Amino acid sequence: MKAKIYIPVLLGLLGLASCTAVLDKDDLTAVSEQATWDSEILSTAFLDKCYLDNMPSFDGDMSEYCDESNGGGDFIHGRLTAVATAGGPLEEYWPYDKIYTLNVLLTSIDGGSLSEEVRNQIKAQALFLRAYQYFQMVKIYGGVPLILAPQDRYKDDLYVTRNTAKECIDQIIKDLDEAAASLPSVWGTEDFGRITKGAAMAFKGRVLLTYASKQFNPNNDRTRWEQAYQACLAAKEELSTNGERALHPVYDEIWTQETTSETVITTRFLDPVRTHNFMAGLRPLEFSVGATGNNHPSLDLALAFPMADGTSPGVDVDGDGVKEEFDPTATDARGLYWLNRDPRFYSIIVYNGAEYPLNGMPEWFQGCMYTYKGGEDTHSPTGTGFYSCKFSIPEKTATEAKDHGDMDWIEMRYAEVLLNLAECAAEVGNKDDEVYDILKQIRHRAGITPNGDGLYGLKANMSQQELIEAVLYERRIELAFEGKRFWDMMRRKIFTDMQGYTRQRIEIQVQPEYASMSRQDFIVMIKQDPELMTKNYFKYFTTQTWNIDELYKWDVKDNYYFQGLSREHFEQNPKLQQTIGWESGDFDPLQ
Repeated sequence: MKAKIYIPVLLGLLGLASCTAVLDKDDLTAVSEQATWDSEILSTAFLDKCYLDNMPSFDGDMSEYCDESNGGGDFIHGRLTAVATAGGPLEEYWPYDKIYTLNVLLTSIDGGSLSEEVRNQIKAQALFLRAYQYFQMVKIYGGVPLILAPQDRYKDDLYVTRNTAKECIDQIIKDLDEAAASLPSVWGTEDFGRITKGAAMAFKGRVLLTYASKQFNPNNDRTRWEQAYQACLAAKEELSTNGERALHPVYDEIWTQETTSETVITTRFLDPVRTHNFMAGLRPLEFSVGATGNNHPSLDLALAFPMADGTSPGVDVDGDGVKEEFDPTATDARGLYWLNRDPRFYSIIVYNGAEYPLNGMPEWFQGCMYTYKGGEDTHSPTGTGFYSCKFSIPEKTATEAKDHGDMDWIEMRYAEVLLNLAECAAEVGNKDDEVYDILKQIRHRAGITPNGDGLYGLKANMSQQELIEAVLYERRIELAFEGKRFWDMMRRKIFTDMQGYTRQRIEIQVQPEYASMSRQDFIVMIKQDPELMTKNYFKYFTTQTWNIDELYKWDVKDNYYFQGLSREHFEQNPKLQQTIGWESGDFDPLQ
C-alpha cells in the first residue's frame, strides 16, 4: 500500500481558520487553528500537505546542465544576465511561503493537546522539511535570511538581512539533529516514505559533505571533512542496523519496485491521486502520447561507463595489451562501444539497436529501439543519438506512462549514503580499506566481475587523490540522471576545470545502398542478421559525431557558483545584500 502522506485527504481542511463567525458562532466552513492541533488526524493532514509542497520530484532539466545530456543554454554557456534570472538550474529559488507554513506548524502545535510523542514526531518531520528547503537555497545563494517563526506583517520587521552561510548550515544541522532525535528508525508499511531517523542523519551527511567541498571550503579546512565523515558514518550505521537499509540486489528494481531496502528519502506517487508524466518523457515521441525530451544521454556519458570487468572503457584492437579509446565513427571494435560494458550501461543507455521492448511498438521492431536517422518518428527525435531507460517501465502503454505514472522519486538511496561516506573517507585520508570496500560493494551489486584480484576493476594501491577521483567517477555512473551530477560539479567546482569543453552527440545513418528502403523493410531485414550488433553493424550503419555545444562552448563563470538575488527582492526589502559578483554585490556567500 502506498504511504498515506500523499493522499490528499482533508486538504480542504488545511487552511488555519482563526476567523470568528457572526455572533461568535463556530465557523462550520473551516477548521479552527486549535482544532487542528488538538487532532492527530488534522495535524497529520497539515503535515502531509507540507510533504506535498516541499519534497522534490522528477526533473527532466537537471541532466541538461552538466555532462549527462544535451541542453543547458545560458548557464552552461556563460550567458546568464545580471539579474541572475535568465534561466537554468539556479533560476530564482525562494520558497519562503513554504517555510512560513512549516514555521506555523512548528510554533503552533505545542499549543494543542496531542501526546508528546505524536507532537514531537510531527514536529521532527517539519524540521526536516525546513532544513531541506534552507539547504536548497544555501546551495544556490550561500547565506540567506533565516526565518524561524511566522512573520506578522503588522508587528514584525520584515526587512531582514541575509545570515551567513555558516549560520544557515548551523541551523540546518540543528534542525536535522532535533528531527533525528524524535523520529523512528522505521515506519510502518502504510507510512513508508515518511522521514526516518536515518534519513535525517543521511541528509545531514549530504549537507556537511557539501559544506566541506570546494564550493564552500576553498581553503580545504580538514575539520569540515572530518565532521562530514563522522556524520556519514553515523548515518550509515543507523540505516544499516536499526533502519534496515541495504543495497538492493538488482539495480533495475530500485525504481520499478514500489519499495526496496535501498530507499532512504522518497517522494511517493499514487495513481490516480498523484501522478507524473516523466516516464512518458523518456520515450520516443511516437510511443509517448506527446511527451518526450527527458534525459537524452550525451555521447560523453555513454562512453564513460567502465567495461564489464570494471576496467576503464576501451578495447584492445590489435592484441598488444593496450586499450584504445572507443570511437563511434570507427568501423572496427572501437566503434562497438556497447559491447561488454558495465551492466549499468544497459540499465541506463538506449542505443541504436538496443533491446528496449516498449509497449506499443510494432511487432516488426522485435523489441528493439532504433535511433538512426529515419529509424524513429521524424518529429522530435532524440537530440543525442540515445535515449535513457532509467526510470522507465517498458510494459506500460504510452497512455499509462503519460497519464498514470506513479513511480516514486527517490531523492536519496543507500548507495548515495555509502558513496558520501566513501568520498569523506578518501578526503580524510588513511581510510583506504573503507573506500575500497564501499566501491567494491557498489560494483558487486552492479554486476561487475570481481576478477582475479577481487578489486572489480579498481586500480590497486591508489593514492589519496586517485581514491577521491574513483569515488567521484563511481558517483557519475551509479547516480546518473538522479540529479546528483550537477550538484557534484557545483560543490567540487568541476565546471572551472572544464572551460572550453563541449559535449558530443552521434548521428547514425543507414549505408547508402539501403537508404531507399522503408523503415519496416530495413528493420525486418537487419534483424535477420545474427551478427547485426557485432561485426556486421557497419555493413548497415555509419556514425558521425557532432558537438552538442556547437555555437558556444562551456563557459560557466566563477560567480555562478553562488547566484545573485533577483531585483524584486531588493525592491521589497532594501536591507537585503546582493551576492559578490552580481550587480555590485558586497555579500560574501562564504562567510
